Amino acid sequence: MENFFVQSEFILEKFKFDENFEIPSVKNINEESVINIYEGMRDFFPQLQYVNQNIYLAPRLENILDNFDALLLDAFGVLNVGSSLVPGIIKTLEKARQKNITLMVVTNGASFDSSKKRDQLSSLGLEFSNEEIISSREVAEIFLSLNRPKEPLGVLGNGGSYLNISKLDCIELEPDIDMFDKMNSFILLGTLQWDTIWQEILFNSLKSNPRPLFVANPDLIAPQDRSFSLEPAYYVSLLLKNGIHLPFWLGKPFPTIFELAISRVNELSGRNIPLSRIGMVGDTLHTDILGANSFGLKSILMTNHGFFKNTNVGSIIKKTNITPDYIVESP
Repeated sequence: MENFFVQSEFILEKFKFDENFEIPSVKNINEESVINIYEGMRDFFPQLQYVNQNIYLAPRLENILDNFDALLLDAFGVLNVGSSLVPGIIKTLEKARQKNITLMVVTNGASFDSSKKRDQLSSLGLEFSNEEIISSREVAEIFLSLNRPKEPLGVLGNGGSYLNISKLDCIELEPDIDMFDKMNSFILLGTLQWDTIWQEILFNSLKSNPRPLFVANPDLIAPQDRSFSLEPAYYVSLLLKNGIHLPFWLGKPFPTIFELAISRVNELSGRNIPLSRIGMVGDTLHTDILGANSFGLKSILMTNHGFFKNTNVGSIIKKTNITPDYIVESP
């Protein structure tokens, strides 16, 4: 993470969508509109290091294990979908461990700390150590400890434990405009406690007095058992559309989370694994695959259980020009 130390002033950039760009209402959100929103925000996403011309297709992740010494695993859509385990994932991860492949869960979930994700996966039969799980919440805590914003920091969308940033005045906010206006910076962790009231208060406070807004989860949606949940980037896109400054993103596809993941992988494996031998397994192009491609990792898109279930993957790859190195259907 030391490579990502930045000036504490946090320059407030400006970003505008095209005038004709539309963000659908909550009830009208679908796969196509999610892709369109991500594409509308591409200007501030990481740039691709390359566009892969040759995609390796395999029915299962287990078929390509020999190509890797380490795997970074997204959670939603790869390990689980809502409260259900992705079929076959336990068997494949057991095979990976037998081949001495280092495994790391890398999730944009930030409402809770990493131990919550460990307990959730354990309840589904997937056992990971504390060191094998990195959440974007953890990345946010480390980043803000190194790059201290002006205090107090208003905390939004916290699902549980206290935000662990030493010697930084963190205030759990309530839906009160006077409370918001006293903050000198904000962090949005999740949307478990979010509605139009919270959204309007945040918008009005930032419009009257622009201040840094850190977003620990750049996901627009997350696949659940029978639907999508709306995640922080959806609500932040509404802020951007209405003229609020560019936020500071701290999860996939942005580099801070990959820097921490690679450092942790090398610690656990006891050696420096070449980036070409590390695969990022995910279910979305704009977070998992773009993040891996821009960082120099190998990207693996899993299509049958998360965002791309029942969609035309090829047409979306062509539209976005975000091309994975591998496409697998299932674990």
